Parts: sequence; C-alpha cells; structure tokens
Amino acid sequence: MLRAQRVYKTFRPAKSLGQEFLSLFRKVEKDGVQAVRGVDLEARPGEILGLVGESGSGKSTLGRLLSGLYVPDAGQILMAGQDLARFSKAERSRFHQRVQFMFQDPSSALNPRLTAQATLTEGLIIHRLGNRAQRKEKVAHLLAEVGLDPSMATRYPHQFSGGQRQRLGLARALCLDPEILVADEPASSLDVSIQAQIINLLLDLKEKRGLTMVLISHDLPLVAHLADRVAVMYGGLILEIIPQKLLGQIDHHPYVRALWSSTLAKGDYVLPGEPPDPQSPPPGCPFEPRCPETLALCQESAPPLKANQPDHWLACHAR
Repeated sequence: MLRAQRVYKTFRPAKSLGQEFLSLFRKVEKDGVQAVRGVDLEARPGEILGLVGESGSGKSTLGRLLSGLYVPDAGQILMAGQDLARFSKAERSRFHQRVQFMFQDPSSALNPRLTAQATLTEGLIIHRLGNRAQRKEKVAHLLAEVGLDPSMATRYPHQFSGGQRQRLGLARALCLDPEILVADEPASSLDVSIQAQIINLLLDLKEKRGLTMVLISHDLPLVAHLADRVAVMYGGLILEIIPQKLLGQIDHHPYVRALWSSTLAKGDYVLPGEPPDPQSPPPGCPFEPRCPETLALCQESAPPLKANQPDHWLACHAR
C-alpha cells in the first residue's frame, strides 16, 4: 500500500555568505547528517507496522518520508505502486488526504494562535471539503471521537492538558479521513496512565476506521504488543523486519537480540559502545563497532536486507 524503496535522506547545514565564498576554494562543511541510508520498507493494508529504534536511528525521518513531509534525496516513496515524485498537484493533494502524520510533541505541533475549531477546520478548508456548517459538525464529531467534549472547540492549545493536546493532534490527523496514519511516538511525552489511554484510543480508531498504521517508537515491548510486524532501525538502516509472533522465538540480528534481552531484564547481554555518528557512519554495517559477532566483511560493506524465512527479513553477514 505504501512503500519506501532504496530511500536516502541527508540533512545538510545551511551555509552563511562567508561559507558560500570559502566553498569556492575549499570544502568547509561535513557531508551532513545521514539520517536514512537506502531503506526498503512497506506498510501493508490494515496492519500495524512497528518502526523501532533509539534516538538518532532515523525512524522519525523515515516516517516523514513515508507521509510525504520530506522529499527523499534518492529512492522512491510509492503509493499503490505509483512514485510520489511523479504525482501531479491534484494527485499529491489526494495522497495527503490518504496519508496523515501524527506528531510526537503536540505542544510544538499545534499552532498556539488557533482554537481547536480552527485547527481542525484548516485541513478541510485547504482540501475544499464541506461548507461552514458541515465543517463545524465534522469538528464536533472528531472531538467526540477522540474523547474530547465538543464544547472545547473554542479553546486554544494552552488550555488543554498534555493528554488532551495529543488527542487534539490525533483529531487533526483524522480530519481528512485518511487510510494510513503514521504516528511518531504518540505517547512518549505523557504520563504512564495517559499513555495507555492514547494507545487504546489509537487501537479503537484503527479498528473502527479500518486504518493502516505505522507506529514509530523507541519502546520495543510496546510495539511488540501492538504491531503485526516490527522493523528495527539502527544507523539509518533497517536491520531486521520480524512478524510479531516470531519476536524472541528466532535467531535475531545481534542488535535486536540485545534490545529484546534488555526488555526482558535478563541481563545476559550488555551492549557496549555508542550508536554511530550520523555525520560519519561506518563504511560497512552500522552496528559493526559494537557487534560481538563481527566479520571482516562487516567492516567493508553494509549487509543487504534478505529474506531469512517467510516474512522475516534480516541484514547480517553472519546469518
């Protein structure tokens, strides 16, 4: 339904006028932050695809690429087999109706100058959906659907609690009735009790609306509990894609094994070292400097993502 195909994304710092002048004579900047480095990943109709990784792994960047908020430097984002880069203006508008992004921090994602009514109406106006009365009715329905009182439509973001702001952000993502929801750490900034409410709300809405969902998180146990499949990212690459039922039941990538071991509090594998520098990642496998099973080949080239068994994909030279 939605696919990233050999996708790359690097963020480079803007140059000052002085740097622009000096760059005529010598290189004065690094290559930039290599956030996503040749990723292949697909979201299938009706599933929850979990995308797991620690901070700096590239998972949020990949989520924004999938939802069309970022344009890849190379590779393709495909919707039903069609390249997003080749879409006409009308086709791109339709894409953004079908695929919506739920931001991690609602405090920074919501315009403080807009009421809830204006926030939820904005997308409807841009896409020319409904008249004024229909939009007002739609807003009331959306607020109720995410567990907010429709009378809150006149409030500004600062008048909502953190959990209520996240519900408002979810309502905004749903206002165009998307088919796919990309949710970036939807509960990480909330209290534990509120986290459970938001996650349960997402699950209820997925079933009610028939959504396909990409759930981005650093919390492997949470994703393992919710997702149909789990993709694990590290250093801008996908290291493993695992069906939920096989988690902990098979021979995982060494990094995934370390993550899984730590979540079970077994303490049988302590991961040494630090994540790779995204400005100068290792030339081979990004996990090689920390891997207990490294081979000479691991230092030379990144392993391709290969089918290990039905629906299980693994990127490891040692397996």
